[in-house]
Amino acid sequence: MLNWLGRLERVQFACGELGDGCEGAITADTRVALAFARTGGRQALQPATPRFRLVHEYVRELSSELGGVDAYARTLLPAILARLEPAPSATAYSAATGAASDANVGAILSGLPGVGKTLLAKALCECLGVPTTFLHAADVFKTFVGQSEAQLVRAFERAAQQAPSILVVDGIEAVTAARGASADAQNALEVGVLGTFLACLERVKSSGQRVFVLGTTSHLDAMDSAVSSNGRLDLIVRMEPPGLRERLEILRALTATWTLDRDPEMPLLARLSDATGGFVGADLLSLCQKALQFCLAEATASTGGVSTAAASSSSAAVIRWRHFEKALAETYPSVLQAHHVSQRRKQSAGGSVQKTDASRVSETPQSAFAGVYGMDAAVRTLTVSLLEPLEDSNRFLAFGTVPPKGILLTGAPGSGKTHLANAVADEVRRRGLASFVSVNCTDLLTKIVGDTEKALRELFATARNAAPCVLYFDQIESIAPVRGFDTSTEQTFDRMLSMLLVEMDGFSTSPATMFKSVQGPEARSAFLKQHVVILASTTRKELLDPAILRPGRFDVHVHVNFPDEGAREQIALDALATIPLDYSQDPALSDPRAVAAYVAKHSSGKSAGDVRALLREAAIAALREQVEAGQFDGSNVPIKFVKQTLESGGDILGQHFGSALSKQQHRTTAAAQGGRRGSQMLPTSRDRRSRR
Repeated sequence: MLNWLGRLERVQFACGELGDGCEGAITADTRVALAFARTGGRQALQPATPRFRLVHEYVRELSSELGGVDAYARTLLPAILARLEPAPSATAYSAATGAASDANVGAILSGLPGVGKTLLAKALCECLGVPTTFLHAADVFKTFVGQSEAQLVRAFERAAQQAPSILVVDGIEAVTAARGASADAQNALEVGVLGTFLACLERVKSSGQRVFVLGTTSHLDAMDSAVSSNGRLDLIVRMEPPGLRERLEILRALTATWTLDRDPEMPLLARLSDATGGFVGADLLSLCQKALQFCLAEATASTGGVSTAAASSSSAAVIRWRHFEKALAETYPSVLQAHHVSQRRKQSAGGSVQKTDASRVSETPQSAFAGVYGMDAAVRTLTVSLLEPLEDSNRFLAFGTVPPKGILLTGAPGSGKTHLANAVADEVRRRGLASFVSVNCTDLLTKIVGDTEKALRELFATARNAAPCVLYFDQIESIAPVRGFDTSTEQTFDRMLSMLLVEMDGFSTSPATMFKSVQGPEARSAFLKQHVVILASTTRKELLDPAILRPGRFDVHVHVNFPDEGAREQIALDALATIPLDYSQDPALSDPRAVAAYVAKHSSGKSAGDVRALLREAAIAALREQVEAGQFDGSNVPIKFVKQTLESGGDILGQHFGSALSKQQHRTTAAAQGGRRGSQMLPTSRDRRSRR
């Protein structure tokens, strides 16, 4: 026989049923299975039936290659082996009675996109060493009638010819879509393919073929219920987003050939695993690839653009924490792509919340609350109730309790609730504790009946998949008003409130007694994997339904007050850092500290935003004066404008624009009066008829 390399090979055929020495003719209907193994330097024929090993041996091999799949492999492997290599007693019983084998025909791997379903299916087939038929379910559908069903049948026949074998159906929901009530052409095609798929499964089940059907799907609820019933694909394995330990195993597998920086305090991968809550396998792969790109780009820049071994090889370059930290600033859980996510370790982008440069890892990072003034009590409450459980949950579990799952920020408009929530988001991402999802409540409201509840349900499902996660609802009174005042026929707000209450009760953290069986990192990993916190803000607490305010939902209420004089001074001092004042005009206000104290003293009852607005208006007033005088020289803002702004209550711009506005109104009034006089002088249709 001439092989694909152009070499002559000697092939010996043997009948699989009668053994060696039999005679027969090979025709077009003969099924031939070839298996080669190298023995003594020459190729010899070996039986096609593989020698299966013990389950724990396969699990060990899979763990070294993938990581984080031990539990799923231990569930799938016994079912696969029972189908491919049934016990002698079961085989004899099936042959004597004609009854189907009790072994599972197949299984379904379900989970989020990127969690590793297809990768695990391929690794299982490669690890077992059996022939594999891989079928992309979306490629089954053809143009002409009957072609889709025929291709599906051929895939099952191919797997049966190679038995014992595995048939992998990737995206199985495409060929097993749930049967609907409509009778259009597309639905008829899907029903026909579904019927063929069920018939093929029944044939495998009844004939006892040593074929295992393994399907993967990200939409388990879209599949027809008949597929997973009546002994068909009744083994469903749900792959959850990896926990702390699983992420560490995945990262070790991804960076097995890399040179990582050694940190004596905390291993780099352990630190990275702790900072990637909610990440699936595909997200971790993307994160590692970005970190490698940053490392190689840094190595290339250090050599002046000259390519070296360290600048072109992942094994030669040393990957450090700063590279992963830069990658974390651009990567977040893929399950949250449809939502506004506070990304981890984002670089400083201005604003009053001060953040440190992520590249200076040797320095002690500054807290995100450093720019929050006058809210010390609120910051302490949020630190204990929200941040500390994410940092070290064992402190709560040791006292036999679980952290609160709902925190409500209340206060007057402009008191700084949103500013405080933004600081919480910055602190969460700076410390890499969780994903922070900001939700605009008004965006959840739609005109279509049922869509609002659906959006709310999908939002909470996403938060569970990305746990640990913090959900922030701004203006929550818009989706949780007091029941009984919705006058619409659809009762949208009442139904939305009911859905919100159900979802808040549905994702509660398990009782502390459930974590007593595990200790240390395992307990923390189990806690974080299902911990979701709701942070909400409202200016009208009395508008909220009492049911949502009870303990067990919003356990902690934090009231945010206006800043006192000391806090206003700090706020003004921060704002003056960006406003160039001329301190030479007034000896009493000769430095920023004195001006800040003056502003704080004369701005009683003002919010933080009001204080910043006062100074901003003073700068704009000075700019307008220079522009009107035609002498714009870019000089500093005179102190007099700060005083005028405070004296006018922040309406200095109104004083500057007052005269111009009155002149404009006078011209507009005159034009309107002239228009009315002109219209009165125009002849009407009656006048024109009378003239005739």
